[in-house]
Amino acid sequence: MIAEFKIRNFYSLRNEQTLSFIPTNDDTSRDIYTEEVADGVSLLKIGCIYGSNASGKTNILKALDFFSQFMVNDGLNKGDEIGVVPFLLDDVSDKERTQFEMSFYLNREKYKLNLVLDNKVIYEETLQVYSSVQPTLLYKRTYNPEKDATDIVFGGKVGLVKKSREAIEGNTFNKRTVIAAFGKSNVEKSRLNLVYDFFSQKIAPIMYPQSSLMGFTKRRITRDRDGRLKRFILHFLKASDFNISDIAIHEEEVSITPEMELVIKNTSAMPEKAKEEILKKGTLHSDEMFFVHHTSNGDKELDEELESRGTKRYMGLATILYDLLVHGVILPIDEIETSIHYELLSYFIKVFLVNSKRGGQLIVSTHDINLLDEDYIRRDVIWFTDKNDCGETQLIRLSSLGLHKTLSVYNAYRQEKLVNLPFLDSIYMDMDEYYEHETGE
Repeated sequence: MIAEFKIRNFYSLRNEQTLSFIPTNDDTSRDIYTEEVADGVSLLKIGCIYGSNASGKTNILKALDFFSQFMVNDGLNKGDEIGVVPFLLDDVSDKERTQFEMSFYLNREKYKLNLVLDNKVIYEETLQVYSSVQPTLLYKRTYNPEKDATDIVFGGKVGLVKKSREAIEGNTFNKRTVIAAFGKSNVEKSRLNLVYDFFSQKIAPIMYPQSSLMGFTKRRITRDRDGRLKRFILHFLKASDFNISDIAIHEEEVSITPEMELVIKNTSAMPEKAKEEILKKGTLHSDEMFFVHHTSNGDKELDEELESRGTKRYMGLATILYDLLVHGVILPIDEIETSIHYELLSYFIKVFLVNSKRGGQLIVSTHDINLLDEDYIRRDVIWFTDKNDCGETQLIRLSSLGLHKTLSVYNAYRQEKLVNLPFLDSIYMDMDEYYEHETGE
């Protein structure tokens, strides 16, 4: 589980901002909101980020997404750019380095990983483990500008023989992390396996408002040999008051149209040989999902195209909830309330909190301020993004604002006692100049 994530000079995050899952001394639903990760250490399962449009909410999630994926990215070539975007609203930040730091727990031990880079080079990368109060170095890499090369120092506790260390060094270059190089190397099992698996398997990509979850859900159900995922989804949908009694996937062959042929030829995500075989065959394999609705008139089967966006998105959330609870993934969701009624959103969060026991964490941005009016929400899981006059995002924890426990968070937010809300001018506009332009008068 993530304990803290720090970001500096990334998109609108100019100065260092920290997203923390370390709970305060608040006892509100502590047994539900936290999970023990080491003796005497518990972490929060959820973080909810509020803020006006363009205040930087999504950039927090993008930073986590970039960092976690880059740590295991072995696909960059020496001439490629890394893809990091610094703060661009001043004259100096684009020449400065971007920094990330994450503290996390694996097998009841704390790890801390630092990364310093720009769009061309990784300058520093340090991994430490806290087997005791004091940290132990596992490795430290630094950039040597004179040689235009990377130097790596391994600690004695990393658990790798000299030959394995040399193999990792050989696979590490200026734009590839040591963790990614470890994934490319055929070496013995060590602590680095835990770290590599954490970033490659436990931290999921961002789920955006426009993300289509149907393809993801269909693939998962198709591979669901024992039917557990399907039973979980149906149970969750029924508990959420959907009258869906069953879901089925029908396989069919679809003839390739000229438009489809053009798309297949131009796609870069498919090998040329596979394209040739598909075009020669003239058909595509297609999986269609059908929903069985239980009504007073009997069971009726409807194609997925006839279902509402909300129904399909909620079913996708059910699939994601399964991964959160069963596999303990860490999932960032941007605008989680998209196409979902508030009562369903609240139920989804409650089910996750009550049943999560395997290290799952939910990190969401949202505009739905109804959550701020709920008694069951802890104040240390709520964060606000606000922009100053320089365009820099500031990440502010609700529990740090000193709001009295008897005061309504919802009302304080609406009254701009916590962060600034968008300034909205008069609804009346002088339309004459626009009318004149359109009519030519």
